[in-house]
Amino acid sequence: MEELDPKEAVKMLEEETPATAPPQHNGDRATKEAELLGSTREAIALRRAEIEGNLRLRKAELKGEIDTIKAQETAKEKAGKHLAVFGALYLCILVLAFLLSVQYITSENLAIVATLITLVVTSLSGILRGISEEAQPADPTELMHDIVMRQIDKERKKSEA
Repeated sequence: MEELDPKEAVKMLEEETPATAPPQHNGDRATKEAELLGSTREAIALRRAEIEGNLRLRKAELKGEIDTIKAQETAKEKAGKHLAVFGALYLCILVLAFLLSVQYITSENLAIVATLITLVVTSLSGILRGISEEAQPADPTELMHDIVMRQIDKERKKSEA
């Protein structure tokens, strides 16, 4: 028997039998496979081609979903992720740069440079702490109370004016 290309076999399986052809079987897939395939090797090749096609399709779908999620990400979220990964490295570089530069800085300028480095390190560590800490959800009752109190204050100011 002549070997079939797996793609051709899949195509033949997916096609409906023409109305002019005499029915050779009851139309189920297993019977079609039995007619088309003469050996186990061809059956395995057919199944493999089907599975690989399904895997490629699923991979493309998942990649599309990931791309959509990345496209909807805000700049703040991207910056937060970047600082979460590289923030500690930036802090180490700044501290090492300061320690190395102390050798070349005059004593009059040392306090200024130390203050600037301290400010940068403090603000970077604050940003990192803000990223790593989870925001505490506000109590809805307290939020409604605050809204009502603001509305009452606005109405009171309008009536006084």
